[in-house]
Amino acid sequence: MNKENSKGYTEYQKKVIRNFYDNKDLRLVQKLGELVSNLYLETSEKKKETGWRKIKKMLTDLKVHPGEVEYLTKDKDLSKISKKLDEVF
Repeated sequence: MNKENSKGYTEYQKKVIRNFYDNKDLRLVQKLGELVSNLYLETSEKKKETGWRKIKKMLTDLKVHPGEVEYLTKDKDLSKISKKLDEVF
């Protein structure tokens, strides 16, 4: 039987949890790319607005400088976001 810690997680479970958090930024970048792709095709203004709010939050979660987040999102120009994704990620 595996040795368990005080929270009841096995060593394997702790490794899975640690890997999940270690790869958080990678998952956010992937989601951001998917969101940008979807927004290129979106026709609903309401959904576009929601998408831009999500983009802003994702950039903030990725610890992009607040001034750069503002620059990237103020004009709602998806090509700026796409270019940034290509450059950095």
